[in-house]
Amino acid sequence: MNKVTIIGNGGAGKSTLALALGRRTGLPVHHLDQVIWQPDWQAVSEEAFQQAHDDLVARESWIIEGVGYDSTIADRFARSDAIVYLDFPIAVHYWWAIKRGVKSVFVRPAGWAEGCQPLAKLIPMLRIIWHIHRTTRPYLRSLLARQKPGVSVHHLRSPRELKQFYQFYCQGRSE
Repeated sequence: MNKVTIIGNGGAGKSTLALALGRRTGLPVHHLDQVIWQPDWQAVSEEAFQQAHDDLVARESWIIEGVGYDSTIADRFARSDAIVYLDFPIAVHYWWAIKRGVKSVFVRPAGWAEGCQPLAKLIPMLRIIWHIHRTTRPYLRSLLARQKPGVSVHHLRSPRELKQFYQFYCQGRSE
């Protein structure tokens, strides 16, 4: 694994997994939330995001986590040699996003953009989770179904599968 995409809906644990996998592999970790969001939740333009994304995926090795603009996902997948898709029931995404929002009052979430407080945007975040579930999720599934041979695809559908992935790939255990 030299180029790893971790993708999924909000509240799935993408940032935490990326950091753990980065520690284990030594690969540099890039959080798309830090690319797309400026302080006070000001999104960069799609063109600016596209340029930053292109710069990241052109590098020799990386772990890139997040969704970003949908227009960049196919290119990211095409350049990946491993894709981890966190695709849980929407209730899990909601619950974990709410817990993260409350916890963020005390501890800044890993991978979160500077100057962006998750609790302040919790209601819009829940709407985004719904949108991704309804719109982006089918698109992601279709892209995964068309991956070229040799790409390691890990479609994790439950917190239990995430825990097993974490134990095997991040901690080196085969339980």
